[in-house]
Amino acid sequence: MARRQWTTLSLYGVLLLAALPLALGWIPPNRWYGFRFPGALFAPDLWYRLNALGGQMFIAGLLLCAGLNALAQWLAPKPFQPFLPWVSVGLVFINFWLVTTELVSRLPY
Repeated sequence: MARRQWTTLSLYGVLLLAALPLALGWIPPNRWYGFRFPGALFAPDLWYRLNALGGQMFIAGLLLCAGLNALAQWLAPKPFQPFLPWVSVGLVFINFWLVTTELVSRLPY
């Protein structure tokens, strides 16, 4: 049980470390890392604004997902506990989808 918890926390930790440079505006426009949208590569102001907001929102969502995961591991009945890592992965994908949807709604075009 403890090993599964550390694995799940590691997932959130790695994603948090990946989102932190975006939230702080450290990543210049590129094709490999960040929230990439049409036109943002050629408009650095738009790139930094979208990626800073996206990184901040993704970090907030990850913290919420980690809290929900900790609560689920504490309260879930024993037969459901083997499925909690899949719930965590699902929460991360939902978080990413929500952040991306919000960023698309803020595009100027």
